[in-house]
Amino acid sequence: MHYQITENKLVRKNAVRFENIRYCYGDVCAVQNVNFFVPHGKLTALVGPNGGGKSTIIKLMSGFFKPNEGEIIIEDDSTIGYVAQGFNFDETFPITVKQVVLTGTLDKSIRPFRKYTKKQKQKADKAIEKVGLQGFENRGVNQLSGGQLKRVIIARALASDSQILVLDEPDSNLDVEAEKELYTLLENLKEIKTIVVASHHIDYILDIADNAIYVNRTTQNYNNPKALREKLKEGMVL
Repeated sequence: MHYQITENKLVRKNAVRFENIRYCYGDVCAVQNVNFFVPHGKLTALVGPNGGGKSTIIKLMSGFFKPNEGEIIIEDDSTIGYVAQGFNFDETFPITVKQVVLTGTLDKSIRPFRKYTKKQKQKADKAIEKVGLQGFENRGVNQLSGGQLKRVIIARALASDSQILVLDEPDSNLDVEAEKELYTLLENLKEIKTIVVASHHIDYILDIADNAIYVNRTTQNYNNPKALREKLKEGMVL
């Protein structure tokens, strides 16, 4: 078993590469024979049926899981900002938008009672601006819509200065208008970040993606996401 995060000069054009990955939950293998790469500065879409392994691949990429077999190569010094499908905090807790985003600037060391620096506050302000939530800095998260709250979580990931942004079905539980706003945001963000998005909404994600990966226990790579969308709409089983 190999799990490697390292620099590989031969794959410098790729931010992430999966090589012969297999991951199992006990005796049941969620994904196997997984081979794909994520190019720098592009938006890569993961699409496929529910239960096909999209979230498993996202968690493998983000470092939450380690593969049973194969190798995951992430370019040296690249960090990943993970945006979960749900919210991993109590939305009723009295915390503001800026306070949530500021937590993205924290390092892994625990420093009780330490105040945020001016630089950290500037990072948070910049991230909030990027997701279009200027003027919401002091608003409680319990006062936000689902789409606005999702943008707060994306801003938190941006504030971490991660080079790679990985999102697990960010469009879940959003209304149509919020979905459109989300994908407009992601299309703009791909100008400054490498982005990986798992989604089952093929109309939106495959329209803005630069390349796509079809996930159903294993993976198939598509350099033309729109062609994959047409195949899926035609009911083609891949």
